[in-house]
Amino acid sequence: MRSSAPGPVSPGGSGERTWRQRVNDPDEPLFTLAVVTELLGTDPQTLRRLERAMEYTSSRPSGNQRRYSRRDLESLSAACELSGEGFSPSTIAKILSRERSARSARVTP
Repeated sequence: MRSSAPGPVSPGGSGERTWRQRVNDPDEPLFTLAVVTELLGTDPQTLRRLERAMEYTSSRPSGNQRRYSRRDLESLSAACELSGEGFSPSTIAKILSRERSARSARVTP
């Protein structure tokens, strides 16, 4: 039997993005703390400690639950790798900040 369900519709009207657009956006906060810790193979305390050092604030779009984007995962993954190499959280924050600045300088004409 064929489904008569309509195709993808953006919730809340025409001004909002579709779920596909949101999933494909690297800045969309989709992942919970539990998912991020599993993906990165770390624990919540380590992520929170790194977040404090990096002065990072995660999104909390609903239910006051931390959410992370794919870009957040990339930054936190780099931070976890540096932590595994023995760098302190404050040193990690400085390294990642300088890397971001260097990337921005290369991109800006």
